[in-house]
Amino acid sequence: MQEEVKIEFQNENETILEYEEIMQRLNRLDEKVEFVSAEIAQRTGRKIGRDIGILYGIFAALLLALLFFMLKNYFSFIL
Repeated sequence: MQEEVKIEFQNENETILEYEEIMQRLNRLDEKVEFVSAEIAQRTGRKIGRDIGILYGIFAALLLALLFFMLKNYFSFIL
């Protein structure tokens, strides 16, 4: 009912060398994937940081304009 599967290697040393070569290639590919994903994350972070900086700038400008007009009206009543 159950058949046993036997794998016989002709030369075990070649199999080990092939395995090590494949692992080295996989490690190089893994490094490239990590580098690309890090670059994408960095670009995304820069875009988000820029957008937040723009919003802070708009908020600060509106606050200064509001303060300016409030002070202008205050001093115009005094004089």
